[in-house]
Amino acid sequence: MALFKQFNLKTELVEVLAELGYINLAPVQEKVIPIALRGESLLARSETGSGKTHAFLVPILNKLNVDINEVQAIILAPTRELAKQIYDFATEINQKLGNFRILLLAGGIEKTRNIAQMSLGPQLIIATPGRLKDVGFVNSVITLRTVKTLVLDEADMLMDSGFLPIVNEILLQLDSPQIMIFSATIPKTLNSIIERYVGSSHIIEMSDIYQTSERVKHHLIDVHHQNRFEIVRDFIKWRNPYLLLIFCSEVEEVDNLYKYLVNSGIKCGILHGNLTPRERKQMLRRIRNDEFRIIVASDIAARGIDIPNISDVLNVNFPRDHAFYFHRAGRTGRFDQEGDCFSFYDHDSLKTVEKLESFGVSFNVLRFSKGTFIETEIEKPKTRIKTDSQKELDNKIQRTIARTRSNVVKPGYKKKVKQAVDKVKRRHRREMIKKDIQRQRREKYKKGS
Repeated sequence: MALFKQFNLKTELVEVLAELGYINLAPVQEKVIPIALRGESLLARSETGSGKTHAFLVPILNKLNVDINEVQAIILAPTRELAKQIYDFATEINQKLGNFRILLLAGGIEKTRNIAQMSLGPQLIIATPGRLKDVGFVNSVITLRTVKTLVLDEADMLMDSGFLPIVNEILLQLDSPQIMIFSATIPKTLNSIIERYVGSSHIIEMSDIYQTSERVKHHLIDVHHQNRFEIVRDFIKWRNPYLLLIFCSEVEEVDNLYKYLVNSGIKCGILHGNLTPRERKQMLRRIRNDEFRIIVASDIAARGIDIPNISDVLNVNFPRDHAFYFHRAGRTGRFDQEGDCFSFYDHDSLKTVEKLESFGVSFNVLRFSKGTFIETEIEKPKTRIKTDSQKELDNKIQRTIARTRSNVVKPGYKKKVKQAVDKVKRRHRREMIKKDIQRQRREKYKKGS
């Protein structure tokens, strides 16, 4: 097993890492650190919880010069929670070293305070892009020409959050920098930065991007024609989890499920991007104080935030990006503990299930019945020729599109058409379910008579 001491790191840094319990290298650290120590740019595709934070922090702290009162490195994170977490890791090491001035620039801290802190000459800045721009650029209290290393952590989230213009603005001010990019996925918006600053020689593809620990078991829960919120409530009562992290793909759904569970008498925490800074800070403190056994979260809010001892993960719906499934599942089964990842599924999500199975995920299937969850098999729709019912639906859709269509294409036209078609499909599906129930009743009556 590779060790930190095998690298050309300062002796005092290796000793501090060992004192803090960081002796053995995670795979991403073993691949990244040698390249980073040479001052070369790189892209590492690796998810949260893989040890990537120390993969870039250790080389940066090793190279910082305590005698130079200039900003030598900047680490950008997409959210204040992630920035604070990196800052905590850095200060944990620095408290033992006692050498460097490290500054956190993020929301939740008064801007005037951040501006005053800049005058002290920080050598390492850990920031969100928005706050770095507000404090550094607008108030002209920072020069970036001295920065030798820039880290983009959770780079796909930085792009998704609309920070590309600010990132480009920062890059243009740097003088031949070392760029280290860490990302779970590689969106197209990152391509220009990768091509210009990294190239193809140092792209590190961690093999576990579509894997989870062998200690994590994967389960599907059949929710065909059922209320998902009610199934979540029943699941919690049945499972009685030690610590359950529930994922929803939309912020509105996170809010609605949270309110439903609270109204059902279930105490739970909530994490999503629309919480105020004060609400987020208070919620994270309560979560880390073990006030909740249930946490409802969105991918963006939960990603990168370290919540230890999660026993179970529940996906109310599958994420759009398959890599995010593995990220979610990877929140449990850590540090030699067993874990379980449960996912709701219906006919609409069968393609996602098949794709995940192609990546090697093995599911067992559960169905709620008489107050408990029993094992069953995946229910797949029967393939059949187009029925009269389907033809009728097709005709309704065509008529709806014709009514919605306008001679002049207006903003939101495609969205309006889609909403109208979805409404027709939902109405048609309700009618089919109603007819099927009536058919079953007639058949049951015939058998009884």
